[in-house]
Amino acid sequence: TYQAQVTPWMIIQPDIQGIVAPSGGVRDSKGERVRNEATFGLHTNVNF
Repeated sequence: TYQAQVTPWMIIQPDIQGIVAPSGGVRDSKGERVRNEATFGLHTNVNF
């Protein structure tokens, strides 16, 4: 993972994940197959 120290008291860390064929390709409420997904997040650490 990567972290960036933005200030002496704050660190940020990105989080990117890919999900291939979630639930084995089941159908959603519209009857279409669920496709691959990507999730993005950002963790922060703040020291006081």
